[in-house]
Amino acid sequence: MTDVQSSTFVPRKRKIENPYHNEDPSFPNMKRLALLSLALGVPTLILFHRHDHHHPHPTGGDHRNRQDDDHYTQNLFSFWSRKSNNFKFPVASSSNHQSAAITSSSSFTNDIDSHLLPMTFHFPHNHETPATAAAAAARKFLAYVPPDVSTFYRDAPGTRQPTKPRFHGLAGKFINLSPQYLTLYWDDGRGGSIIADMPPFQAVGTATFPVHQFFIAKKKNKTEIVHKIHIHPDQNLYVYDAFEMGHANVEDLSSEELELYHVQKNNLYFAAQYREFTGRDWLSLYPHRQRPMYKMWNADYFGQQHWVVSSETHYVAEPPEDMLGRLRPDEMHRDRRLYLNARNLTRYRSEDSVLNMTLTVLSCAPRVFEIQNFLSHSEVDHIIHMATGIKLHLSTTSGSDGGNDARSDSHTRTSQNSWVDRGRSPIMDSIYSRAADLMQIDEALLRHRHDSEFPEVPHKGSNAEDFQLVHYAESEQYTAHHDFSYPNVNKNGQPARFATLLLYLNEGMLGGETTFPRWVNSETSDKLTVKPEIGKAILFYNQLPDGNMDDLSQHAAEPVIKGEKWLINLWTWDPRFR
Repeated sequence: MTDVQSSTFVPRKRKIENPYHNEDPSFPNMKRLALLSLALGVPTLILFHRHDHHHPHPTGGDHRNRQDDDHYTQNLFSFWSRKSNNFKFPVASSSNHQSAAITSSSSFTNDIDSHLLPMTFHFPHNHETPATAAAAAARKFLAYVPPDVSTFYRDAPGTRQPTKPRFHGLAGKFINLSPQYLTLYWDDGRGGSIIADMPPFQAVGTATFPVHQFFIAKKKNKTEIVHKIHIHPDQNLYVYDAFEMGHANVEDLSSEELELYHVQKNNLYFAAQYREFTGRDWLSLYPHRQRPMYKMWNADYFGQQHWVVSSETHYVAEPPEDMLGRLRPDEMHRDRRLYLNARNLTRYRSEDSVLNMTLTVLSCAPRVFEIQNFLSHSEVDHIIHMATGIKLHLSTTSGSDGGNDARSDSHTRTSQNSWVDRGRSPIMDSIYSRAADLMQIDEALLRHRHDSEFPEVPHKGSNAEDFQLVHYAESEQYTAHHDFSYPNVNKNGQPARFATLLLYLNEGMLGGETTFPRWVNSETSDKLTVKPEIGKAILFYNQLPDGNMDDLSQHAAEPVIKGEKWLINLWTWDPRFR
């Protein structure tokens, strides 16, 4: 470890991306910060990287704060990241094998993913808006190119070939390139089953299979079909272009419609060149969808591990009921600049000063990580106890941005769920903060913020949904699906689900595994299977490092054959929740 004079600590400036303003914020030298925090006895966040090599239907009384045990703390990393007016938190683990002790050095960088490669592309002049016509020269885009599967085994590139999965499903994205209000139907052989309404120049989607057929019809009149679609293997993107089919004229569009037309047309030209460069379809909206603003953990090879140390230690005993009341907004104002050495309800927590969490790579594409012992047994008992007093409703099947595509579908999902917000209890609040540490997101972005917190962020709401508590009884399941959706084309930043964190609350059932049927590997065509274990967490990303949606993130909850299954989900959005 390199010695650093803490008395001369000065944060080092480094250029990083900030999607909310054009300034170049500063970013501290986190290695020096970690050493300084050790010298001062301040809890901080320590990360390192250990090299282990082992191979391992469509849509698919009230609470009050006490100074001795109710003050909050967070790792010093979040304190400095706020001070630097930055909220993009990429952290790269050290490449050297190091001890798990808190005395390990830290390595915080903003390195760009090595598989983001510069792609050159052009727009046709006649499809550019006046604003883009002035910049009609060659453009650059950092596109994510899939790694060679051989590297997932730490073998030389080109020495292995990916196996073809037995599961043939995929995401289908359908674009209405017309000024008409339409509806997408699945051709089920019985007159059609509605999938979603399609407003003018908008996109909708569903999980599908190559054998499926769809048709697009006038809204409220499915007999007036304007377009038929046959799903093809490895093709996600389908377009009803009323102008090319002679069903509409560009000259008849209003100025607002013409602007949307150009947005979608340019996006389609970009998508064609993106597919040629990367081999996959573009499921986002260029240029409105940017690279994720959050850290994305590397998944370079099977068994790779990252370690995170969080100050949000386990609860080992459940506090009395009068301490578990709902938190007021001001009680969740967790200013660690004032309370760096305190944490909430310490007398009921582990005596350890920190919680060490290990992320183990289960899959590289999609990126899937396993975290053992994320929750303690006391925390699991608390969540289950809360659930017994909450009325469960049939689960909906998608994360909608407010449109008409969120629906209950008994053929797809047969579990029941409830929503538990962060302020429901101090324990739930602590779990949110621990999840933020795990994902390298400042916890303030996962709750409502005061005006002084991240003033450069225009919205003050949480970037995460409430916890979704889900119960599966025998025979219940959730067939293969995606957690992302397709935002309205008018939505700034194209907000969508970025990461999914699954927390298992029980074990011992027969069936009920979480599966990823399309994970990339060279040894089996079978799905990747994750067995529920009490307190275990699974983290996976719904987006790629270039901002595209990750079609391979498709996953399922297998049917419970015997017993029951409890879990909670946490969905984090980028760049904001809705």
